[in-house]
Amino acid sequence: MSLPIQKTKIQTARLTLHPCTDRDTGALVCLLTDPRITRTFLVPDFATPQQAEDLARTLIAFSQTDDTAHLMTGIYRNGVLIGFVLDCGVQADEIEIGYVIAPDQQGYGYASEAVRAVLQALREMGFRRVTAGYFVENTASLRVMQKCGLRQTDQLDTVAYRGQRHACRYCELIFA
Repeated sequence: MSLPIQKTKIQTARLTLHPCTDRDTGALVCLLTDPRITRTFLVPDFATPQQAEDLARTLIAFSQTDDTAHLMTGIYRNGVLIGFVLDCGVQADEIEIGYVIAPDQQGYGYASEAVRAVLQALREMGFRRVTAGYFVENTASLRVMQKCGLRQTDQLDTVAYRGQRHACRYCELIFA
C-alpha cells in the first residue's frame, strides 16, 4: 500500500503549486507537444492533437481527483501555468517524480524552486525516498536534482524513446 498524496496548495517565494484546472488544458498540451520538452521528457508521440488533449485532461484529473494515489501539481508564476511536477510511480513510502518547465521559463531557477517545495511536501506526507531519472544529455535536469539535494545513484538504464536509445541515470533523496 502506498502513502496517500495530499493535494494541497504550496506557495514559494515566486511560484504557486496547486492542482491544474480545465482552463490549463491548452497550456498542458503546449508543454506535452513542445519538441524542446519531448526531447528528454517521456511523452507519447501523439498521432493526433486530440491524443495530446486527452493526456492533458488525464493529468488534470490526476491533479484534481480525491484519489490520493497520484502526484500531479501545476507550477504557476503570476497565475500562469509554466510547468508541472508529477509522479512516475509510487510504491509504499517511495516515489519517483518528473517535472517540466516551459522552455521560455527555463534558466530562472523555477524548476529547482518547485521541486524543492514538492520534496518538502512529500517529506511531510511521510515519504522516505524520492527518486528522479534523467537522460544523461539533459544536464540541466541533473543540476536541478543536485540543487534540491538528490544524489546520483549507480543505477543506469537504457531507454528506447522516439527512435533513439538514451542512457538514463537516476538520483535519489532519502529522508532521515
